[in-house]
Amino acid sequence: MAADAQPAVSLCQIEGVWWFRSQAGETFLSIGANHVEPVYWQSPRNTSFVRATYGGEIFRGDGSYDDESAAVKKWASRVAANFKAWSFNTLGFHNPLSRSLQEAVGGYYVCHLPVEVPWGWNMKRAELVRQFAKRPTDVFDDRFLVELAAVADKLVKPRAQDPRLLGYAYTDGPPWTVDDEEGSPAYAKLSPAQKRLHPWVHALMLQPATAAGKQAWISLLQKRHADPAKAAAVYALKATSWDEIAACTQWVELGNPDAAAADSRAFLSALMHRWYEERARSIRKHDAHHLILGDKLNMNRDRKHPAERKESLRQMHGFVDVISVQYYAPADEQVATLASVHQESGLPIINGDTTCKPIWPDSAMNGGNPEFYQALGQTYDETLTKLFAQPWFIGWHHCGYVRGLRQPYLAALKKGDAREISSYEQRGTLYREGFISDHEEPIDPILTPLKAAIAKCDELHKKSGGTKP
Repeated sequence: MAADAQPAVSLCQIEGVWWFRSQAGETFLSIGANHVEPVYWQSPRNTSFVRATYGGEIFRGDGSYDDESAAVKKWASRVAANFKAWSFNTLGFHNPLSRSLQEAVGGYYVCHLPVEVPWGWNMKRAELVRQFAKRPTDVFDDRFLVELAAVADKLVKPRAQDPRLLGYAYTDGPPWTVDDEEGSPAYAKLSPAQKRLHPWVHALMLQPATAAGKQAWISLLQKRHADPAKAAAVYALKATSWDEIAACTQWVELGNPDAAAADSRAFLSALMHRWYEERARSIRKHDAHHLILGDKLNMNRDRKHPAERKESLRQMHGFVDVISVQYYAPADEQVATLASVHQESGLPIINGDTTCKPIWPDSAMNGGNPEFYQALGQTYDETLTKLFAQPWFIGWHHCGYVRGLRQPYLAALKKGDAREISSYEQRGTLYREGFISDHEEPIDPILTPLKAAIAKCDELHKKSGGTKP
């Protein structure tokens, strides 16, 4: 179905059903893959195949790939042929911004807007504490705004008129919720304040009095506590003035853990709001129309912390257009959790990084475990058909394109790190998830039911208007 032409990919609702809408006015669902990357052709396991198929010029001498080379263009054309055969139309979050690849595929792509942050996907509390100590990330500091402006100038400005751009994405698994991993030795070493306060909040508390984030923290305390003595007592500080509290760079003990945790939650809300507001502002300076997909939320973790998840959705409200998640779970669990996320946000949802039954065994690569692929194919069918039968679910991007050797293992091979190499090999999961082998052989037991499921998704989605969340 088509509507009037739009300035960019947008959203629409038809009879209660959410859709992406192309610049030409056609409705569509976004289905695609991440990690469509040439790095998987640097493996010692497929060197001869790569040389015979693409020639020797796919990589430069420094290991980077030449986007304008004949080899890369041939690789991109083969990716495009697979995407067309599988009915994929989107290059997801984790893909190179390759002009050759985008032109060959001809569908849509996600533009990742990278900024330096201390978090990574699925970090536990102790690791977050360590990483925030190294990089406190002060969103109240003018240097943060300068960084956002530079990223927008480089990546947003030249794409403001691109009809192939699906939207802009931020980071991977932001720590709006935190798993403690209480039984770990690392957690046991944390101070009472580190165990109870959010790692980002605590990192800014440790900054000098002149830091913008520290000043914002003191301002919050002034609003929440009657006087400096009462505020100091919450944190077991020997301070009698706001200036003395601001000068404190050691926050270890807690005099009132519950009150301190409440302060931490309030300041985290302020940090999240500032994060989303300023990121959106930097984009809208150059591009008033393309969709903002925001951070890829770690829903395997966030689902366990419903109150914190709901607050994060509240703080991003008005600054993102779609809720993006990374979620590995059975179809019924995904539907139940994401229905709640939709109710809380009022926005459509894409699972921007996912796979069924992650960490596939290497034994399936050589035909030694045919039952695994057969069962996996049926799981893909069930997952896609159940998700796209929801009126709020509009995108599915797979975590992996080719069953190539995982990048950390390739890095260990390059370094000659025998211990790390042995560790990976003993696990029996060297190869990442994907739909073709590292010799580009299609994995038909997965692809056949996957393609059949995709063929049904548009019709299932059209009929989902009466589905209750």
